[in-house]
Amino acid sequence: MPDESVDFYPSRAHVLTLALTILALVVLCAVAARLGFDAAQTSAAPAALAVVSLSAIGVLVFTGLGLIVVRRLLLPTWPVLTLDGEGLTDWLPNLGVEQVLWTEVTGVREARLAFRRVLAVDVTDPKAVVARQRTFVRRIAASANIALVGTPVVLKPGSIDSRPEVIAAALSTFVGGRVVDSKAPRTEPVA
Repeated sequence: MPDESVDFYPSRAHVLTLALTILALVVLCAVAARLGFDAAQTSAAPAALAVVSLSAIGVLVFTGLGLIVVRRLLLPTWPVLTLDGEGLTDWLPNLGVEQVLWTEVTGVREARLAFRRVLAVDVTDPKAVVARQRTFVRRIAASANIALVGTPVVLKPGSIDSRPEVIAAALSTFVGGRVVDSKAPRTEPVA
């Protein structure tokens, strides 16, 4: 097992896509707020006031998220995946499964998730990995990964500025060669 950690950084295309999506959501919320405000001016309908309130909150929330994404775009110094002597840490905002120890990993395999090529990291106790996630969104994402791929730990090479083969090779170095072919059984016993 290597002594040094290996960091993988976000794909600029992925960050740019996130920035454009968030910009579209800010514009959508702003338009809804304006329409709700116009409706609230002509009638005192509670629904119009609710639309204005929720849309204004949406503008604020999505603007804040957009600023975080723009910072990531301008200063790509935060890794989205770190491999070290203890385990892997998936830093993907809100969707990564945070830290998984190598003692929990039973194998790594290639899989498909919504027509995307991903690397599935099989673990001994998927429910324990889901339970220790700090946020509700991370728990939902990990549970959805179990249902769709069979493991909560799914690395999306499209979000990482590296080829899938490079990520798989780095994982195999740390996992000790327990990288499993996608056609092989789902997990392999720990050596």
